[in-house]
Amino acid sequence: MNKNFAQILEDFVLGGNIKHRGHGDDDTNEENIPHFMKQDASTLFNGDIGKKLEEKNFFKYTEYSLSSLYMSENQIPLEEDTKYETFINIITKASDVNNEYKWIDDYFKYEVKEELNILTPQSQDRDFLFRKYLQPSQLKNICLLRKYEQAAISKTPEKNKVDAKIVSEYIVHDSYRQIMKSLNFKLSHRIFTQARIFHSKYGNSDHIVILVMRHYKDENFLHPLFHDRALVQIKSYLNDNKYADMTQKNLLNYTEIFKPYISLRKVDNNFVEQIKDRYYTAF
Repeated sequence: MNKNFAQILEDFVLGGNIKHRGHGDDDTNEENIPHFMKQDASTLFNGDIGKKLEEKNFFKYTEYSLSSLYMSENQIPLEEDTKYETFINIITKASDVNNEYKWIDDYFKYEVKEELNILTPQSQDRDFLFRKYLQPSQLKNICLLRKYEQAAISKTPEKNKVDAKIVSEYIVHDSYRQIMKSLNFKLSHRIFTQARIFHSKYGNSDHIVILVMRHYKDENFLHPLFHDRALVQIKSYLNDNKYADMTQKNLLNYTEIFKPYISLRKVDNNFVEQIKDRYYTAF
């Protein structure tokens, strides 16, 4: 049962041959779960649920990013750091539009049993991100089911300096979180994030997104996980990778704006994992 659901989720977010994608009707809830579990993997999202899924709710794109941590001097809280305030003002002036966001990230892991790994060596642990937006109001209660894959290696020197990931995501109903939990997917981490998101050259081919994120221990966003630091990322998104080289060069050039406050760079997955692990052990 769990194996079937994991596989269909894998196909679901990797944009396989499933034609019905995402859904947003409120009548899908935990009462539907027994009906799901009776389905074969090949038809799990067909039938009653499949009729409610729409292609317009599926997105697949390549994300290019550079990351860094802003850390205040002498570990003073960011709210008291005048240098941090100046840093935010610089980003604001360099951007066209910005807004404040809040969301909850649930990281689910489906751990393939050892005997399945032996029988099917290609099997591996599968991680899914379930995100629920709380703010701004136009995104409140919107939920995403997201999967990340490492993008193909490029021969250009810029690719060695910029992180590239293929992102597959569906807009889904909030009940999908309960469905995953009911089928024994392990909730490995829950992180509450508050972000200032800025856009430079919005709507153009060289559009850049700047994210300044703080992570919290509680759903009321009262107790920061790190009182003296924020995660800063700049990103660009592409559906057509023929502009990949130009996009990566543009990101690298844009990092000059942030000096001497931070040094944006390509980071490995351990960078974000350390944030999750810090949260996991904070209690």
